[in-house]
Amino acid sequence: MIQSANDKNFDDEDSVDGNRPSSASSTSSKAPPSSRRNVGMGTTRRLGSSTLGSKSSAAKEGAGAVDEEDFIKAFDDVPVVQIYSSRDLEESINKIREILSDDKHDWEQRVNALKKIRSLLLAGAAEYDNFFQHLRLLDGAFKLSAKDLRSQVVREACITLGHLSSVLGNKFDHGAEAIMPTIFNLIPNSAKIMATSGVVAVRLIIRHTHIPRLIPVITSNCTSKSVAVRRRCFEFLDLLLQEWQTHSLERHISVLAETIKKGIHDADSEARIEARKCYWGFHSHFSREAEHLYHTLESSYQKALQSHLKNSDSIVSLPQSDRSSSSSQESLNRPLSAKRSPTGSTTSRASTVSTKSVSTTGSLQRSRSDIDVNAAASAKSKVSSSSGTTPFSSAAALPPGSYASLDGTTTKAEGKRFVSVIEVCLTFSGPLFSPSVAQYPLVLTKVPA
Repeated sequence: MIQSANDKNFDDEDSVDGNRPSSASSTSSKAPPSSRRNVGMGTTRRLGSSTLGSKSSAAKEGAGAVDEEDFIKAFDDVPVVQIYSSRDLEESINKIREILSDDKHDWEQRVNALKKIRSLLLAGAAEYDNFFQHLRLLDGAFKLSAKDLRSQVVREACITLGHLSSVLGNKFDHGAEAIMPTIFNLIPNSAKIMATSGVVAVRLIIRHTHIPRLIPVITSNCTSKSVAVRRRCFEFLDLLLQEWQTHSLERHISVLAETIKKGIHDADSEARIEARKCYWGFHSHFSREAEHLYHTLESSYQKALQSHLKNSDSIVSLPQSDRSSSSSQESLNRPLSAKRSPTGSTTSRASTVSTKSVSTTGSLQRSRSDIDVNAAASAKSKVSSSSGTTPFSSAAALPPGSYASLDGTTTKAEGKRFVSVIEVCLTFSGPLFSPSVAQYPLVLTKVPA
């Protein structure tokens, strides 16, 4: 059977009352996590610092609020257990389901049962073939726990759901789809610990379980009568558009576009702000559909989208009809290392010129097609004053349309090549190239085709 590494009984674990602050940050008296078994599926995939909710965001929510960092700390703040066989795992999950399916059980026992699920995950439960079969049987127990009146039970249920998603990824698809509507009901709860626990659980599921069936669940709540739910749902939609691959969204393009359009027209200002973020996230996946949506909006909403883009760090291009003609000049001043837009295309390109020439200019500028008048005048004067012994001196006196034989063997094609070289040099008479036109008097003649 599954045996706890601690001496005291699993059900006798100390529990914190639901109305008190989170116990995840308190010092644990249990065995250190480093002593646990390392398994492929059983180890938690840690989130980077850039994806974690900051402490300041939790503090901004108010007293009792929790964030992703609290959840991740609580993932392994559980007793250590060992799994000896698939039969042991089955018996343990059946006992957990029995406790969680009956709200008459003491709330501390239900909290400990939820913690034990995380203990089993850390012990490598996902490596057993029968684990996912028994996990499906826990859907009803999870729903009941998420509806519990005890905030501590709700919090532990949300932590466990987030842990399951982070460990199992897309294999948690059935459980995520089943529990998501119940978690959404926590968002308008007046108890901060319940509301924020539901929000964090949804965020973790969106980050780790990328299944298209979750999209209708989220978009349907974007039209909720609750302002708090609508705001959060557009936040979730924005996160989804940032985290998921395009192929996971393709089935629901029309639903996403329609939902974003409704959000842009939402009566709540904060919901509209989040919807505008969603628009640019949608644009990064489906630019054509996003531009079509843009042109269906009234001018005031179009201006709001443009204003949001200017005030944000995003560099997604506006639709073609709204691009400024001055953007070409701005592109000249961009650094050579092009910054990528969310659409995946680079925003500046280096001209295909000689590497040696580019390295000597310091910064890349657009080539100029006009002729340097001063250089041409100087070249003409030097040609006219040169001695008759100077090679090619007779070429300057030739009428336009003729060509001279340089050594008696130069062909018409060779003369054309000389002219082509000089014309290129004159074209790049800006900072990149400064040729001395006096060295090429043939530029003053024209070889017929």
